[in-house]
Amino acid sequence: MNNLTVRVLFALVAIPVVLLCMWGNDYSRLALMCFLCGGGAWEWARMASKMYKGPNMQVVAPVAAVLLAVATALQSGKFFDGLQVNGLVGVAVVLVVAIYVAFAYAKVEIAHLFPWWVLQIGAPLYLGLWGGLTMLLLGSGHGIEHSFLFLLVMTSMWICDSAAYFVGKFLAGKGPFGRHPMAPSLSPKKTWEGAVGGTLFTIGWFYLWTTDCLIQVIDVSLAKAIALGIVISIADQAGDLLMSALKRWSGTKDSSQIFPGHGGVLDRMDSFFFAGPIVVLLLDFLK
Repeated sequence: MNNLTVRVLFALVAIPVVLLCMWGNDYSRLALMCFLCGGGAWEWARMASKMYKGPNMQVVAPVAAVLLAVATALQSGKFFDGLQVNGLVGVAVVLVVAIYVAFAYAKVEIAHLFPWWVLQIGAPLYLGLWGGLTMLLLGSGHGIEHSFLFLLVMTSMWICDSAAYFVGKFLAGKGPFGRHPMAPSLSPKKTWEGAVGGTLFTIGWFYLWTTDCLIQVIDVSLAKAIALGIVISIADQAGDLLMSALKRWSGTKDSSQIFPGHGGVLDRMDSFFFAGPIVVLLLDFLK
């Protein structure tokens, strides 16, 4: 079975499962997000372990990431009939930092201690504390409408990446267009022309979801919709380059094979975990 067939078959199974989780209830949505946060942290810990000697954190990292993500959800008061546990995120952060400090002091040689600790604790902090904010893109209750904001951000990522790919591939270097690599050492195929194309398509797609053209997920002015579209596009491409840097630095092609034919969580969700929290914070600011 070739790779394309595997990719298609997996997508035919995975997409309905994701939509079912989004349609379900608080438990199914948060369980899906915990799987993504934990899976990404596991992949991060694997890649970081290739570069500096130290204890294996491939169990600790996903547990810590899920702890931080769940703490974020419970402290928000958005889920489980308004259940709100104040201060839970702070307690979770202190616990996670203490655990990583203890492992570093007890198990890591001094020559590797500082870089090992910084890189390893990056997994739960980035995927759990920062990435956990993506849970706030979800609402509480039964029905797919409580996941529209999540779907808006996800589809914006796909639109941006797809548009950037096709614009960069088919337009750059033709006619008045040039071909200017964005970050040749990280992702040689990414160009500034593709980035601009992806940004323009993202702005249009995002605007459609802020009017009655599709489903009015958020109610903002045209200027704010354009600004949000630009920010989402920039964050999307920055998140992609961040994970490209981690993979190239650690000599890793795919972060894992959790998703057959598609790679790992950090291959598929790299942009989302960077851009999603930014959307949450911006929407809170614009209230």
